[in-house]
Amino acid sequence: MIGQWRYWRLKTKLLFLTLFTSALGIALVCASLIFVENQNYRKQLESELHVIASILAEQSAAALVFEDNQQLSNIIASLKRIDTIRQACVYDQQGNVMTSLAGRQQMQCPKAGPQLEVGFVGDAYRLMMPVTLDNEVVGQLFLASHLEVLRGHIRTFVFVASGIGAVILIALVFLALRLQRIVSEPILKLSETAERIAQDHDYSIRAPVSGTDELGRLGNTFNEMISTIQQQNHRILESRDSLERIVEARTSELSMANRELEAFSYSVSHDLRQPLRAVEGFGQALEEDCGDQLNDIGKDYLKRIRAASVRMAGLIDGLLILSRVSRQSMENQTIDLSQLLEEITEELQDISDEVPTEILIQPGMWIVGDSRMLRVAFQNLLANAWKYSAKEEKRVVQVVSRREGRWVSIEVRDNGVGFDMRYIDKLFVAFNRLHTPSEFGGTGIGLATVYRVVRRHHGDISATSQLGEGASFVVKLPVAEDQG
Repeated sequence: MIGQWRYWRLKTKLLFLTLFTSALGIALVCASLIFVENQNYRKQLESELHVIASILAEQSAAALVFEDNQQLSNIIASLKRIDTIRQACVYDQQGNVMTSLAGRQQMQCPKAGPQLEVGFVGDAYRLMMPVTLDNEVVGQLFLASHLEVLRGHIRTFVFVASGIGAVILIALVFLALRLQRIVSEPILKLSETAERIAQDHDYSIRAPVSGTDELGRLGNTFNEMISTIQQQNHRILESRDSLERIVEARTSELSMANRELEAFSYSVSHDLRQPLRAVEGFGQALEEDCGDQLNDIGKDYLKRIRAASVRMAGLIDGLLILSRVSRQSMENQTIDLSQLLEEITEELQDISDEVPTEILIQPGMWIVGDSRMLRVAFQNLLANAWKYSAKEEKRVVQVVSRREGRWVSIEVRDNGVGFDMRYIDKLFVAFNRLHTPSEFGGTGIGLATVYRVVRRHHGDISATSQLGEGASFVVKLPVAEDQG
C-alpha cells in the first residue's frame, strides 16, 4: 500500500488522510469512554455490594450472638432477589460457617482468614466484612458477586459506541468528499493546465486562480512563469525566422557565386586550351625543325616548356571534368559496374608501365546512377590505385562490393604506398596532394572529382590506409527501389 501511495490521485490521498485521521480519533475516543465506563461501573458495583454487606452484617449481629441459624438463613435468603450475588457465607468468631447461600454453581464457602483473597478475583468480586455488635466483632460476612452484568453492560456500551462512531465516520466521508475539493480543485486545475501546455505547446493558456492563499500565489507564480516562457519562445521564433531568412539569402548568394565561379572556371579552362595547344605545337615544331641549332641548355629549356605545357593541359582537363560533373544533369540508369571496371582497367593496361599486374574484379556488380559521372569517378579511383602501386614488384588491384541495408558499398583496394591517415581531411580537397610531384605525378583534382560525383548520387566515400601497405577506398551508393 505504501509503495502504491505515490500513484494515487491527489483527491484520493486527501480523502484517505482525512478519513484515516477521523477514524483514528473516533476509535481513541470510544476506547477512552469504554475504559472510563468500565472503571465507573466497577466502583458502582463495589459500592453497592458494600452497602448490601453492611445491611446484612447489622441484621446478622444478634443472630450470631445467639447462634440462631434459622434467623441467619432467613436473613441471607433475602439475597436471592439480587441476581448479581453468586455466594454469601456467615462465619462465627472462630471462622466456622454458620449459614450460607450458594448460587447455581453450588460452591462451598471459602475458609475464613487473612489468606482469603478479596476484591476483583477472576470473574467475580469478593468481599469479607466483619459483623460487630457494640463495637465487638461477633462474626464475619462473605459476599461474592459475579461480573456478568458488568461485562454485559460493557458489551452494550461498546456496541453503542461503535455504532455512533460508524455513523459519525459515514457523515465525515460525505463531508470530506466536499471539503477536499477546496484544496484539491485548484491543484488539479493547475496540473491539467500544465499538461495542456506541455501537450499542445500553447503558452497562451493560463491556470485559473482563486483566492490569495498559498494555492492562489502558486497559481499566479505559475502563470507568470508561463508568460515569461511565452515571451522567450516568441523571441526565439523571431530569431529563428530571421536567421532562416539570412541563411536563405546567404545560400542564394553563395549558390549564385558558386555557379558564376564554375562558369568562369569552365570558360577560363576552355579558353586556355587553345593557346596552350599552340605552345605545345610550336614547341614540338621547334624541337623537330630547329633542334639541331640549339645547344644543350636550349634543348633542356625547350623540354621543360613542353613538359610544363603537358602538365598544364592535364590540369585544365581535370578542371573541365570537375566543372562538368558539377554542372551537367543526372541521367540515372542501371549500370553493369563489373563490365565498366573491366573496360577501364583495359585502358589502363594499354597506356601503363610493364609492372606485373593482378586485377581482381568481382563479377555481377550492378549499381544505379549516371554512367558518365560514375565512369569518371571509378576511372580516377583505379588510376590512383594503378599509379600508387607502380613501384611494387607486383601490382594488385581488387574491387569488391557488398550490400549493407539500403546501401551498396564498392571497395577499391591496392597494395601501393598508401598515405598517412593524419592527412585524411585533405584527401578529397581539390589541389591537395599527399605525395610530391617527384614521387608521383598528378593534378590533385581526381579525388575531389570522385567526391563530387559520389555526393551528387547522394552517396558517401571513405578511405583507409597505412603507409607502405596500400589503400582502400569505399564508395557507398543508395540502392534503387527496383534493385530490391
